[in-house]
Amino acid sequence: MDPEKKQNEVTVDDILHDLGPFKKFNIWNYFLILIPVFLAGMYSSVFNFEVLDLSYRCAVPECVDNPDALNYTIPRLEDGSFAKCLRYGTFSNSTNSSCSADAFDTSVELECDQYVYLEEHSIVKEFNLACQDWKRTLVGTVHNAGFFVSIPLTGLISDKFGRRLAVVFACVSNGVFGLIRALSVNYNMFVVFEFLEPAFGGGVYTACFVLALELVGPKGRVLVSLLFNTMFILGGVTVTLLSLWLQNWRYLLFIIYTPAVFVFLYMWMLTESFRWFFSKGRYDEGLQVLSKAEKMNNVVVPKEHYDQVEKQAIQQRDARKCESIASNQSSFKQILTSSMIWKRVFTVSFLWTCSTLVYYGLSINAIELSGNSYLNYIVVIVIEAPANVCKLILLDRYGRKRVIAIAFFLTALILINYGFVPAGMWSLVFYLGGKFFITLAYNSLYVFAAEVFPTNYRTTLLALCSTIGRTGSAVAPMTPLLARVYDYLPTIVFGVMAAMSGLLVLTLPETNNQKLPDSLKEAQDQDKKESQEDREVRETSKTRL
Repeated sequence: MDPEKKQNEVTVDDILHDLGPFKKFNIWNYFLILIPVFLAGMYSSVFNFEVLDLSYRCAVPECVDNPDALNYTIPRLEDGSFAKCLRYGTFSNSTNSSCSADAFDTSVELECDQYVYLEEHSIVKEFNLACQDWKRTLVGTVHNAGFFVSIPLTGLISDKFGRRLAVVFACVSNGVFGLIRALSVNYNMFVVFEFLEPAFGGGVYTACFVLALELVGPKGRVLVSLLFNTMFILGGVTVTLLSLWLQNWRYLLFIIYTPAVFVFLYMWMLTESFRWFFSKGRYDEGLQVLSKAEKMNNVVVPKEHYDQVEKQAIQQRDARKCESIASNQSSFKQILTSSMIWKRVFTVSFLWTCSTLVYYGLSINAIELSGNSYLNYIVVIVIEAPANVCKLILLDRYGRKRVIAIAFFLTALILINYGFVPAGMWSLVFYLGGKFFITLAYNSLYVFAAEVFPTNYRTTLLALCSTIGRTGSAVAPMTPLLARVYDYLPTIVFGVMAAMSGLLVLTLPETNNQKLPDSLKEAQDQDKKESQEDREVRETSKTRL
């Protein structure tokens, strides 16, 4: 084809530019899409407060209603506080009713068999989990393990039945299983539904993100990501404040999960992705979506532009069929046998694993820091806001690869050196700095990863990478236990993982201001273009020398 003629062809992105990136059509759909994202922000954080450790101590039946007896019945720790899991034994010749200091042997420390709870706002009291930290951390691991099921499940629904149905299915599942969890009668029931809720609903963020990304052109992708990240942060802050206010985990679950059930109304309110319609050969329905946007935005797009877009969509679909016939493979088999696709899947999956481990690990460990647990968590979440603003400014200006790689390297530098900083203000600054840069890297990765996979399997491949990447978030709740070996071991591990990610991200192609690949061939062309640009840079450098 004549290059000049090809350059003059109208593409979907051209029509989106004419329609306007954020007019009435997009504002309405984004308003609907961002509500599930806000809810997802709450659901991703709520388990931290369901299992928040409480103040408690051993029950001493001999000294009921005698607070002064704590001085000789409960050992003191190095910081002067009373031990939570130990009590002093009694002399063998003492009577059970004796509560005098002479009756207790301070040289013998025993593990508690009963507890007195001084707080009651988490499941620790209700299910009697005192001194069983492994059961508390297991809840977070089980919650994040649910994503191994939900993300591929939601991805398959999204690619086969549509983005809209995937959003509705995931969000309503969150609501149903979350409300049932609020009615748990024991720890086992609680843990089962802690798993089922994200197992069926955990893919809501990815489903929403893909739908929103496909409704805008290249210039709007970073802003879309910023909106998503902001709503997710607001969700985390909101659930923290609600937990602080309610001081009751059951009430908290009822309040945050009820709205998700009503998202089923989106089947009649939310617009389906026209790109998905095109990928399925349903061109008339895809063009109807664009025509609806035209009417809502009160703009006029020439009819021949729609004809050209439909013609291109048909040509792309026919080209994929021809490629399949030529290689005697289906398009799905082509994806599976493409070394380029598997290289990108491996790379993005590793980056996702490291990102989730560090991102969630820093958030969870913040609750274990000294001071107010709620305030600590809010500060660590809020620091994500300026990171998202920086992402908006930097990604389009300096490119995806450079920004993400530098963010990973700075995360590694800060966290590895965190243990050498004296406790106090500078220690907090370093901790927040680590969270700032991993947030910049992690949230930028969402944009970057979506841009390196072809449209017809974008959600499935993105879901696959996200699923594997959830290994990091599943392990993250256990990382506070590393501090028992060495106080700064968690941050050292986080730093090493971030450094490895910084190196690996450099192997991916730059996608800044590039058209989203709609086929395997277009995705492969990204690597060719990257190699050609690298050669041009090297040749230019040699010429200058």
